[in-house]
Amino acid sequence: MATPVRPFPFETPIAPESLIDRRTELARLSEAAAERVHLRLAGPRRFGKTSVLLAHAAALRETGWRTVHVDLYGVTSLSEVCLRIASSYARLDDGRLKAYLDALGARLGLSLTAAGPGLTLGPRQQEVPTPEAPQTAAAELLDLPLSLFQRDGIPTLVVFDEFQDLLSAGGSLDGLLRSHVQYHAEAAVYVYAGSQPSLMRRLFSDRERPLYAQAEPLDLGPLPFVEVLSELSDRFAALEEDPVGALVPLLTTAAGHPQRTMLLAHLLHRELSARKHRQMATDLSGLEGIALADAVVGRALAMTNEAHQAVWDGLSAGKKAVLSAIADGDSPTGTTTARRLGSSRATLQSALRELGKEGQHVTRDRTSSGDQGQWRYVDPLLALWVRGRGRAFGPAGG
Repeated sequence: MATPVRPFPFETPIAPESLIDRRTELARLSEAAAERVHLRLAGPRRFGKTSVLLAHAAALRETGWRTVHVDLYGVTSLSEVCLRIASSYARLDDGRLKAYLDALGARLGLSLTAAGPGLTLGPRQQEVPTPEAPQTAAAELLDLPLSLFQRDGIPTLVVFDEFQDLLSAGGSLDGLLRSHVQYHAEAAVYVYAGSQPSLMRRLFSDRERPLYAQAEPLDLGPLPFVEVLSELSDRFAALEEDPVGALVPLLTTAAGHPQRTMLLAHLLHRELSARKHRQMATDLSGLEGIALADAVVGRALAMTNEAHQAVWDGLSAGKKAVLSAIADGDSPTGTTTARRLGSSRATLQSALRELGKEGQHVTRDRTSSGDQGQWRYVDPLLALWVRGRGRAFGPAGG
């Protein structure tokens, strides 16, 4: 098999051809597009949402769709929302659309078109936009899928990534969005992707919110072990590298977390590549199997140590106590745990509820009978870090 230049990318979204599994999610996304059903895709950060959506968009483009990906991460105002939407449409290879964006900006006294390496949204020289200009721009930009469909009959997939951040730009902006989306019918399909599952559920499940019941849920779970092992084994074989028994324990440690899986595979590849080319004698030379896997995990913990420390420092005492108990395999709210950690059970229960709602650090999988299973860490490396907190992690090395 042909091996990509970066066989184990872990810092950026994965190209569609490198995506591992996700067949079920991609099939549901494709089905929803055909039925013109909107979806909300939820999952923790660094869990592969953008990679899945890029693969979905690539597949739709092959069938003649237009696709637009709007990243709303960190938006703080309606003007910034307009900028993100205009920037996304400006990336399309459509001269008439770019001319429309320029004309819209000129009419409103805003700069919405390409300026240097990116886009700007602000007053044009010698023009003062009215206070209503961002609202008008938002209305016209949100209706672009309908306008384009009326022009050429091509439907548009619109992805709003980190959708929950829209509310930071204005608590009523989901209402503004719905007032336009509901009229797009055959013109567009929307995917609302978010990394805060509890907030995403509230946006679409709260009867008081404008988008109540406006999108079907699709949750992104861990990668399946067998498919990951098969795919990564093939990639190592294509590289002519023998994982010497370390791959299975590394994937067991990664527990299906997409980014952590690729990080650990990358570090193993770095070590095996150094051995193969005899670039230098590494501190892991001679290690195989579980011993090599443990050493690779140690390097990963060294790389992520500062990030884990920042997470830990930002937690309340109650949340730290709960995470400590889960990392140690104890009941997070039990009497024994409360006594051992010097916390009240009420404090632990409240902290666990908050952590569960946030969905960033811990989650629960449903059992085959539909009941909630045990609490587990979303990030397996954070679990290992918490379990070994206070121990100095060495340099990343390699």
